[in-house]
Amino acid sequence: MITMFDMERVGRKISELRKEKNMTQMELANRLNISFQAVSNWERGNSMPDISKLPELAEILGTSIDELLGEKSELIENIINDQTEEYLKSNSVSADEFLAIAPILKPEQADTIFTNVTPPLKLSEISELLPFLIRVN
Repeated sequence: MITMFDMERVGRKISELRKEKNMTQMELANRLNISFQAVSNWERGNSMPDISKLPELAEILGTSIDELLGEKSELIENIINDQTEEYLKSNSVSADEFLAIAPILKPEQADTIFTNVTPPLKLSEISELLPFLIRVN
């Protein structure tokens, strides 16, 4: 699968910023209402924060979402700001872009974007995405 975000780099950034704030993984987890194991997995590059946690995580760590992810994404910004439908009216989402962000999307968000991918995904690409989608029409 294509990955827009380097999970290890994102994890190192979270760890670095957390330590700059003199916070433990447990303290960060408590502020985000998640388990410290989730924070540990992020910092080790095993997983990514859920898209809904990115604004709060960036605020707690005193940074921007772009800085956390190491890349600016207008699509991600619109999803976070609950403007996905408006974004999709005037922008297309490539298969590569969707494949890259699918792991951090909520299933409903993934479904909405999936139906707007241009050109449509190949069957082999769809099989990689099944864990992230509610249904495939």
